[in-house]
Amino acid sequence: MAEELVDEYFADLISNVSHANGVFRLTFAQQEVDNAVRPVVRVLIPANQLQNAVRSITGAANEIREKVQAQADAAEAADEAMGEPAADEAEAEAEEKPKKGKK
Repeated sequence: MAEELVDEYFADLISNVSHANGVFRLTFAQQEVDNAVRPVVRVLIPANQLQNAVRSITGAANEIREKVQAQADAAEAADEAMGEPAADEAEAEAEEKPKKGKK
């Protein structure tokens, strides 16, 4: 069975939140170049489900943050394990050796 595609919208802020008749209405918007706010989409969430929705978003954001941090830590550890580049090591060795003919 083919997966049904869902419309996607880009929004970088929530421009309005209202509540009426047991339903929260969240208006997502885009901030334009001239600082104007352009509404993009409105999401309606039953009041009794809002806490679950916020908790799910928070949990997903924390999980993503932890994965990104783990990847950054692993990359840093790999960089440290590789040590200094060979050219830097050769320069360091040359500086450590006493120079011949000079007293």
